[in-house]
Amino acid sequence: MRIHWLFVLAAAVTFMVLPLGAAVTVSYGDPDRFTDAGDRNNDPRKIMLTLERYLKQLGERYLPPQSNLKIEVLDLDRAGRPRMNLPTEIRIVSGKADMPCIELNYTLEADNRVLQSRRERICDPDYLRSLEPQYSEHDPVVYEKRMLEQWFRERFVKPAPR
Repeated sequence: MRIHWLFVLAAAVTFMVLPLGAAVTVSYGDPDRFTDAGDRNNDPRKIMLTLERYLKQLGERYLPPQSNLKIEVLDLDRAGRPRMNLPTEIRIVSGKADMPCIELNYTLEADNRVLQSRRERICDPDYLRSLEPQYSEHDPVVYEKRMLEQWFRERFVKPAPR
């Protein structure tokens, strides 16, 4: 029993010493009402959960420790347009008026202070440029992920001093 309590005490001390990581909280309205969140092959709720997990990963990678980013997704318009091709549906990307766009509100807080708070519409008109190696062309939200990572770095990552 003594060993158990020593283990618990050691874990608690370790947890208190380590800095808390950044937290990203994502909320969204009704994905069924979004401009183009899903299609016959992809449930809009699953698309939103995929993007939510990705935003949390970006927060872990780019935000300073002990900061909180709250994102409310207001609308999602995925790259391309769904086109019926019975018995399935395919997504056609042309690079014209079918760019990915996400409308959102966000608030970045640190030390109980609001550092940034805005409503933005994020779009990538050049989304058909070559994909970087870290992105899979088979990912149904690859263009949205790349767009969100670029936005994340522009908004929340301080440039390195020269």
